[in-house]
Amino acid sequence: MDTEAFTTLPKGACTMKKMLTLLVLAVFLLSAAGCGSAQEADVPAQHATANAQSAPPALKTKVLFINTSRDPNGNTYKMGEAFLAGVPHDTLFLNDYKIYQLGQHYDDDRLTDVLAATEQADTIVIGTPVYWHTMSGTLKTFIDRLYELDKPVKALSGKKLYFLMQGAAPSAETKEQLPFIMSRVAAQYDMEYMGAATAPDDLTALQAILQSNL
Repeated sequence: MDTEAFTTLPKGACTMKKMLTLLVLAVFLLSAAGCGSAQEADVPAQHATANAQSAPPALKTKVLFINTSRDPNGNTYKMGEAFLAGVPHDTLFLNDYKIYQLGQHYDDDRLTDVLAATEQADTIVIGTPVYWHTMSGTLKTFIDRLYELDKPVKALSGKKLYFLMQGAAPSAETKEQLPFIMSRVAAQYDMEYMGAATAPDDLTALQAILQSNL
């Protein structure tokens, strides 16, 4: 028996076999590409944050509460809302705005947008939680960046500044240190420092000052 006859295909059959192989390969590649697209479509889109797409905020009032906590609805926010109860105001959550460290310069920095908001206000209330016996890093970065601005800073000059801090039993040193820092910031940038409340249950005296100056 001639075994060669069973193992060797005619020339035309070889060509057909190659074409079928290429066709199967093409179908496989197209299917793989389609699966990849479907998988990508199933992945939730990475939404741009306020840092990349929002315009500078337009205030509806002349009172601006700047929440410098990591939580837009946390205890700092609640303290600010309690302090401003009955007072029409706008709220700016500072973590929504990408502000780089002092000395860093990138095109998507949004310090100017925050200053555009403060410029529209007459009264600024800054609230911070107490982290590691001091203010939030977000607030510290904001204050540090003011150092590189030419004075007078129109966005801050002449504004009334109130300071709120809240934390789990902050130390006496913290209660003294943070209001002192904010008073110095106010003095450096020609703001009128109106005082501080160092606990959520310590708002009454400062509220009286606020009401008499609105």
